[in-house]
Order: sequence, then structure tokens, then C-alpha cells
Amino acid sequence: MKEKMYWGVISFILISLFLVGCSSGSETSGSGDESDGVVTLEVWDYNSPDSPSEDQLLGLLEQYEESNENVKFKRTYIPFGDLKTKLLQGVAGNELPDIVLIDNPDHQSFAEAGVFADITDEVNEWGEADLYYEGPMASVMLDGKYYGIPNDSNALALYYNKDLFNEAGIDNPPKTWDELREVAKELTTSETKGLAIAGAKIEEATFQFLPYLWQSGADLDNFDSPEAISAMKLIQDMVNDGSISENVINMDQNDALVQFQTGKAAMMVNGPWQLPRLREESADLNFEVALMPEGKQAASILGGENWAITSTTENKDEAWEFLKWTQQPDVMGPLHELGGQLPNRSDVAEDEQYEWNEDKQMQVFVQQIQTAKPRAYGSNYPEISTIVQEAIQRALTDEDVETVMKESAEKINPLLP
Repeated sequence: MKEKMYWGVISFILISLFLVGCSSGSETSGSGDESDGVVTLEVWDYNSPDSPSEDQLLGLLEQYEESNENVKFKRTYIPFGDLKTKLLQGVAGNELPDIVLIDNPDHQSFAEAGVFADITDEVNEWGEADLYYEGPMASVMLDGKYYGIPNDSNALALYYNKDLFNEAGIDNPPKTWDELREVAKELTTSETKGLAIAGAKIEEATFQFLPYLWQSGADLDNFDSPEAISAMKLIQDMVNDGSISENVINMDQNDALVQFQTGKAAMMVNGPWQLPRLREESADLNFEVALMPEGKQAASILGGENWAITSTTENKDEAWEFLKWTQQPDVMGPLHELGGQLPNRSDVAEDEQYEWNEDKQMQVFVQQIQTAKPRAYGSNYPEISTIVQEAIQRALTDEDVETVMKESAEKINPLLP
């Protein structure tokens, strides 16, 4: 009995090894080509389960499958904080998906690390790159080459409480830095701050400060210039005026929203993703949206996601066909309208059939994107952003701004491309 069992086990192992050997030759890294001619494209993204953005993505994949019977998708959700690690591990172990949906400030660093495929030839042959706004398209480029396509965009603008403006006798939102500081002072009372922004030591603080840096005429490569110092000094002065809460160093963008919703802030700097929430949760709040006040020039900051094809895919052609399809106006327009996102292409943005051209508040963000710059500072950007966050924290706790900016510049300069 034991002998029969022994040979039975041996036979099972041999058959299993044979089957494994036969199947392993047809597998590819990150995706599989099925025997019936159907190509499986694996997609990684960070759209959280049961969120509107996940529903939107799944609907997009399903729509493409329905019209392209030779393509199936294997979609994997990876939490935002884990996606970067998984990508770096994946390129090292040759275990990447075919397609990635990535936060646009991270795009350059992963292109430089060899995670994303160079699709310059494909983009040039496609011939539609000129239809995109400069900021979104710059976020997918490195050293003059294309490593992806913008998917959706957002930018920061200024929200303001019309009732509080009327009570203070202020007719229009501020258009310049001087007006911003003056109006914020006038709106500040014992119960209400003039302006709410994010200053917590996270990426959101860098996201909210960089527009002021660019409005001053400076950039990260001259962080200790008089212009850059004036940008940080503006925020510090407004804290010292009492127009911005001293607790700003602990506030994120959601905290700023709550301050605005509850009447504890008369203005806030935030993005278009807050519009649906304000309209649903604060229907009685009489608010409007305006372009960000200008310094020496107009500027906002670009947020949103990009598509990228990985460098290890064996299905680059199929992946590229999908990316091109997502950029068709009749696909992109309805998709972004449904998800409350903003288009990257001028032809879609200007199409009068879509809500953002009828919605006065959304139209402000569409206009603001035209002056929105990407966080395109190479592979060291995460470390650079941390230094900026530390500078913000120091300045907003009343350290000498000139000293803070000069010391920060010494750390930032060696990290720039």
C-alpha cells in the first residue's frame, strides 16, 4: 500500500512539473498573452475601493474591453503610499504591470529610474501633443522625451464667502498680493480668519506654497532670492497679522475646507475636488471661486494623474492603443465631467457641451490650469519637497525668513536636476 502511494506521489509530482514547465514559457512580466489571442493588460493605480474615482476607472476599462475583444484588463489597487515602493521593487524584480496611473509629481522620478517606457516615437506619430496645456504635458517629459500622457488635471484657486465679503463691504475678490493681505485683514474677526491654507508638514504644504514662489518670479533654483523670500514673507506676515491661523502648521487641505465651510475662514486656497463636497454638505454657503491673486505674474500649481506604460511590458503596442483611446475627446470629455475632473486638452476644455463651460466656478479652474506649473524637478523631488515643508514650518513659527530660505536653498540646490 505504501509503495503504491509512493509511486502515485512521484507520478503526481512529475506530471505537475511537466505542466508547470509547459505553462511557464508563455508567461510574461506583468501581463499575459492568452492562447485565444486575447491580450491581458495589467493596470496598477491608487484609486481607493468604493470611491467615485475607482468607479470611474473601472467603467473606463470595461468600456474599452467591450469595444476591443482582443484586450482584457487585470486591475490592481495599491494604496497611494505603497505604490512608489511597489514600482521600485517591480522594476528591480522585473514584475511590473503594463500600465500605471501615477500622481503627476512622481512621474519624472520613475521615468529616470527606468520604470516607465520612452514613448516619444508613439507620441510624435500620434501628432496630438500640441493640443495639451503646457503644464500637464511637461509633467510627463524628461530630457525632452515623453514617458506618458496626462490623464486629468486640477489646480489651486481662491474660494471666498460672498456673505462675509458683503458684510465687510468688499465687492470683489483680491487680484494681487497686496489686495490679498489687505482683504484678509478686513475679513478677520474674533471668530473668523481671513484666509485658510494648508501648512502641515506634508506634500500639501509644498503644493500650496509653490504657487506663491512662482508668482514672485522665483523658483526652487533660487530659493534664497529676494523674490522667493518675499513669497514666504507674505505668508508669514498674514499669520502675524492674525489673518491666517497660527494652527496653520497643523492644517491640511481638508482642514482648510472645514474652516471655510463653518465660517471660520472667509477665504481658502483649494482645488476643484472640493466643489462637489461644498455643494452637497454646505448648500446654504454662498461662495464663489476666483483666480489666485498675482504677484509679479500669474501662477498656480498642477495636480492630477498621468498614464504611463512600463519599461518591461511585452504589450507596448496594445497599451499605447489604450492610452490613445482614453484621450479621445468623446471619451475624455464625458469621463472628466462625470468625475469632476478637468481636461488637459484645449479642444476638450473649450467644448461648450461640457459642464465646466456652463459651470461658472468650474470654469475658473479651467482658466487657472493654463497658468498651472507641474512639480517637475527630477527624481529628487520628494526630498526637495521635504526641505520646502521644513522651511514653511520654520517660517510660520516666526523664524527669520531670510535665514530660513538661505539655509533651505543650500540643501535644495544640490538636489535639482
